[in-house]
Amino acid sequence: MDQLYDSLDFFDYAAYRLNLSDWAAVARVFHPRFIEVSGCIIWERAYEEQNFSDWFEKLNGDATAVESTLNQLRLWQLVDSDTGSPVEMESEKQLAHEIAFFWRAALESAYPDRDFDGGVVETDDGPVIRFVVRR
Repeated sequence: MDQLYDSLDFFDYAAYRLNLSDWAAVARVFHPRFIEVSGCIIWERAYEEQNFSDWFEKLNGDATAVESTLNQLRLWQLVDSDTGSPVEMESEKQLAHEIAFFWRAALESAYPDRDFDGGVVETDDGPVIRFVVRR
């Protein structure tokens, strides 16, 4: 059965493998929602009132530091890859850059009066997508 999927292009592969719930989840990864709290633009999924308050206090109200801390998507949270193969690592990097492209678009669409810094940060654990407001 896997040979069938290996021979499909990306569109047909996704059409065969993903159901409506899968598509909805993928859409939210590529088009996340953000909220504004205390002058910070925060990834909605990362926002939890007490956690935000703790970080805001710990970082002395530094909005950029709070955003940098909370607005992170660690690719290893989405993709299970322990092989360390060069091909897989390159694919992870490419995926991270694709997600970052759409995160920037979502931020710029939701907050057209703001500029954003960020993108993909390479870490020892793999790529991390991170964005902050340019102040």
